[in-house]
Amino acid sequence: MLLSPLAGRAQTKPAPAKPAAKPAATPAAAPALAADGSVPAPVPLALAPVTPAADPNALKIKAYLNPISHKLTVRCDAVGPTRIEINDKEGRPVLTKNTLVGTTPVVLDITSLPAGPYVVRCTAGVKSGMRRVMLGE
Repeated sequence: MLLSPLAGRAQTKPAPAKPAAKPAATPAAAPALAADGSVPAPVPLALAPVTPAADPNALKIKAYLNPISHKLTVRCDAVGPTRIEINDKEGRPVLTKNTLVGTTPVVLDITSLPAGPYVVRCTAGVKSGMRRVMLGE
């Protein structure tokens, strides 16, 4: 007589399955499929600085610092009434000058400004542009 290897042993129930882990958050909307059934590549959202080549309303600005005389020379390609504004690192205007800009550069006295980063912004009509400058000690 042949005995089964399980003869005489108590049969046990299999262990209950572990609860499934919570699914990860799913995106709000699945990407649409292309005509061939493939998923199109995402479009990167890179913000480039506004340049005259990219925006016809952007002004070209050049700023030259003379640390000896504490003068800032600003040139821009605007013609006519132009507002030149120097903003501090928080974006607050610390020096403003309304002038007629042409081929002659504008010289600003910056002796009252402490050292640090600033933004020179020029606005002429609908056109505007900016340039970062660092005033040294």
